[in-house]
Amino acid sequence: MKQYELFQIRMTGSVMSEDYVNVPVKAEFTLGGKTTEVKGFYIGENTFAVRFLPMETGLCTYRIEFPGQDGQVENITGREEVLPAEPGVHGPVQAKGVSFFYADGSRYLPFGTTVYALPAQPAERIEETLETLEKAPFNKLRLCVFSKYFDFNREEPELFPFERGEGERKWNVRRPCPAFWDRLDGILSRLNDTGIEADLILFHPYDCWGFAELSVEEAKTYLEYAVRRLSAYPNLWWSLANEYDQMEYTEDEWKEFAAFIRERDVYGHLLSNHNFVRLWDFSDVSTTHCCMQSAEAVKIPGLLKKYKKPVVYDEVGYEGNIPYNWGNLSAFEEVNRFWKIFCYGGYATHGETYMEKMDESQVLWWGKGGTLKGESPVRIAFLKELAYSMPGTLTLYEPENRAIPDTQEELRRLAETDTEGGSDNPIIRCMCRMTPEEFEHMKEYMTQPVLHYEDEVFLTYFGDACTICGMLDLPEDGKYRIDVIDVWEMTRKTVMEEAGGPVQVPLPGKPGMAVLAVKTE
Repeated sequence: MKQYELFQIRMTGSVMSEDYVNVPVKAEFTLGGKTTEVKGFYIGENTFAVRFLPMETGLCTYRIEFPGQDGQVENITGREEVLPAEPGVHGPVQAKGVSFFYADGSRYLPFGTTVYALPAQPAERIEETLETLEKAPFNKLRLCVFSKYFDFNREEPELFPFERGEGERKWNVRRPCPAFWDRLDGILSRLNDTGIEADLILFHPYDCWGFAELSVEEAKTYLEYAVRRLSAYPNLWWSLANEYDQMEYTEDEWKEFAAFIRERDVYGHLLSNHNFVRLWDFSDVSTTHCCMQSAEAVKIPGLLKKYKKPVVYDEVGYEGNIPYNWGNLSAFEEVNRFWKIFCYGGYATHGETYMEKMDESQVLWWGKGGTLKGESPVRIAFLKELAYSMPGTLTLYEPENRAIPDTQEELRRLAETDTEGGSDNPIIRCMCRMTPEEFEHMKEYMTQPVLHYEDEVFLTYFGDACTICGMLDLPEDGKYRIDVIDVWEMTRKTVMEEAGGPVQVPLPGKPGMAVLAVKTE
C-alpha cells in the first residue's frame, strides 16, 4: 500500500441473487487508530473486489467478508505497511473555506477542460485524448458516465453501463456491464497518473437510451454501484448532473441523491450540481463547492460571501466555430473569461468546439476528445503558471477605503455624514434608494476586482477595458514592483518600482491587460 493510492483486493466467490450491485461484500481497514468500513462490488466472472484509499502512513490491518464459491461466508484478513506517498502525489482535493487544497495541505487551483462523452468513444480515440491531456495544461476533466445524445454526438456507444432490461429504453441497473466499468476505471486511473482530477457527471438530460428516465430507486442502485467501485480513486469528484434542472427529478430528489452519495463515500470526495438556468442550492450540506453554467464573473464575490464555498464556473462557453453561440467564442474571449473569473475569485473550465464542416462526422473536443486545435490552452497555461507562482492562494482583496461599502446600511450611514463624497454624492444618494437587488447589481459593476495574498502580491484584470491608466490601491507602508501583463501575448513588463498607496499604472489602451504588484520591501 501507498498513501493516497488506490489499493484493491480481488476474491473469487459466488453471486447468490439477481442483484449484482448490493452484493454482501464488506471490509474493515484499520489505519492510525481509525477503522474505515467499505463495501465491495462485483466485477464479473464470479469475482468481487474491495478498494481502499489509505490517507496516512503506518500499519494497516484489514478484514474482508464475502460469499465464497460454495455460497458460505468467507473471510480474508491481512496487514500491509502503508508507505509514504510518491513525490507529486497529494491525495484527494478538498474544499476549505473558499479555496481548494489537496489532502496533504498543498493548494489546488482548478484549470479544467471538458470531454463529455469520453467513455463512449472508441478505444483509439480515448487513447488519443488521454495523450493530448498529458501535454495540455488542464488539471481537471469533466466527463459523463452516460453517453451524450446531442449534435455532433449521435453515435451508438460500443458499451453501456448496464445490461438492457425488458422493454424499450429500459435497463437492468442491478446488472452492471463489467467491460464498461473496466473502461471507466482505465480512464480514471490514467487521469490520476497524469495529475488530472476527474469531475464525473452522474446524470444529464441529453439522452436517447433511457438513462435520463431512471426511477429514483433505479438511480440509487446505479449510484450504489458507482460509489462502491469508484470512491477509492483519489482524483474523483462527484458532479450530480450536467444541467440538472432540465431533468425530471425534483429538488428534494436531487438532495436525496447528494445525501445518498455523501453517506456512502467514506472519503468525502467533492460534490456539486451543475445548472442549465436555475442554480443549485449550494447551501445543501452535502455540497462542497459551487458549480455552475455562467460567464458572469461579477457574481462571484456575492456567491463566495453567501455560500462560503469555492466557486467553479464549469461552463463559460467554448472556443470554437460552430453555429451555436455557446460554442463559437474566439480564443481571446475564452482566455478573457478565464482571467475575469479568476480575478473575481473563482475558477473556469475550458471547452473547445471546432469543426471543418457541419455534419455528424466531426470530432469536437468538448464531446469526443481527440486533439486540441485552439489557441486558448497555451494562454490558459500562462495564467495557471502565474497563479501557481504566487506565494499562496489568492483571495479577493477588500480595502478599508473601498469606493462602495459592502452593504446598503453602511452606504446610508456614509450618506448621513458630512464626509466629502458622502451626502453630496448623487450616485451615493441614488444607491441608498435602490432595492436590494438593484444595489447588488450596481455594486458588482462599480467594483474593480483585486486578488491578493496577504500584503505580498496584488493582481487585477481590466478585461475588455481599453484604458491607458489602471488604478490600484496598495498598502501605504510597503514598496511594490508593478508589472503589466498582456494575457494574449503572454508578456510581463515591469512599469513601476517602489510603488505604494494609490497608484496610477500606465496601460497600452487595449483589452486583455492585467496588473500585478509584488512586494519588494
